[in-house]
Amino acid sequence: MTKTQHPRRTILRRVGGVGALMTVGTTGVASAAETDGYDFEDYPFTLGVASGDPLPDSVVLWTRLAPEPLTPDGGMPDETVPVGWSVATDESMDDVIAGGTAPARPALAHSVHVDVRELEPDTEYFYRFSVGSVESLVGRTRTAPAPDADVEEFRFAFASCQHYPTGYYTAYDNMADEDLDLVIQLGDYIYEGDLSSPFDRDHEPPREVESLSEYRIRHAQYKTDPDLQAAHGSFPWLVTWDDHEVVNNYADEDHPSAPPEEFLFRRAN
Repeated sequence: MTKTQHPRRTILRRVGGVGALMTVGTTGVASAAETDGYDFEDYPFTLGVASGDPLPDSVVLWTRLAPEPLTPDGGMPDETVPVGWSVATDESMDDVIAGGTAPARPALAHSVHVDVRELEPDTEYFYRFSVGSVESLVGRTRTAPAPDADVEEFRFAFASCQHYPTGYYTAYDNMADEDLDLVIQLGDYIYEGDLSSPFDRDHEPPREVESLSEYRIRHAQYKTDPDLQAAHGSFPWLVTWDDHEVVNNYADEDHPSAPPEEFLFRRAN
């Protein structure tokens, strides 16, 4: 199957932040939209869209409702919000082949995971989320080749150790220009520490994170980066973890700088 470059990737990559995302993702939609009883004063899809775990007949789609992403609750009410999703064969989302509604629950920080099945192998798809009349950016994904396929080419990139304070994500900026089938993230997606940044990219919260709400804020901060969002929105990802997703150099039930009961409580978060 022929693979083509998509100008949308440039749009995703060049978005200058959350305010610009409102413009790109909600063409023709007011910035404060009342949707199914929810009045969003700020755009709820601030963390972009993503896909991952591609199989020959399925892929998982992700987003999170977070109009205020660096607050403990993301700016969301303590209730479940229905989120629409759709999958199409074209970037303009005219040829929709699957869709439905998924719950964004407070217990999962109003994140949404949709396991879309009965797809064709080695095929490009596009997807989008919505809450009422408010729409997310359009993401691109691709299913894996069939197990018995004669694959002539499979292009992938890998990344790891993306410490937010110590530099910009220019590698993801470049990656979003590539024509890839997959991105593999090998761990240290976030860092738990409180190292200051020489690039005006200090961690939030401004301390080492320990609680579940603090880890969620740290994850959200990383996902506000427009280059990281562009790479997530352009390709399916496979992700594993290393140590900094929890704490540096932890192993099993042991961490050298904390009593076991404190570390186990932290790891449970």
